[in-house]
Amino acid sequence: MVSLNILFTIFVLLFGIIGAVRGLRKELVVIVSGILALFTIQEVLPRLLGDLSGTKALFLELIVLFVCGFLGYQTPAFHRLSESGRFNRDTPIEIILGAVFGAVNGYWLVGSAWYFIDRAAYPFPWITAPDAATETGQQAIELLQNMVPQLLNGNGLYAAIAIAVLIIIGVMI
Repeated sequence: MVSLNILFTIFVLLFGIIGAVRGLRKELVVIVSGILALFTIQEVLPRLLGDLSGTKALFLELIVLFVCGFLGYQTPAFHRLSESGRFNRDTPIEIILGAVFGAVNGYWLVGSAWYFIDRAAYPFPWITAPDAATETGQQAIELLQNMVPQLLNGNGLYAAIAIAVLIIIGVMI
């Protein structure tokens, strides 16, 4: 059995490798899609559907998170964007920054999914909650307190949306 914080670290490293292959600009688009997913989950869904809780809320949050993440990773595959040459990896620094931002995307997307699963009290039988009696469990609980949905809410989320628009303008122009 693998502890959740070790599995989380593996995913962050995997996303970092993917980011190095994809490059900086493509990873910036994924960051924007992550911000959009969080905004949709925290601000739009409660206004549209009311106060959902439990497993229904979890599935809805995971669907929004993974759809936005998927579309963020697929956006540069659209021919109009990919043919512009803006998403080519030109320099080693772009590959390194792609790896860094790819790891940030892994932290963002996988960490948000873990956060939502934790908030729903681990409804899946194959995922167990961290045991607070162990050192690994305490590290996992501490890590959960620093996940993006926990840190980025309220006015900070609106500021992140403004930054996301600036990123899109900078990447596309």
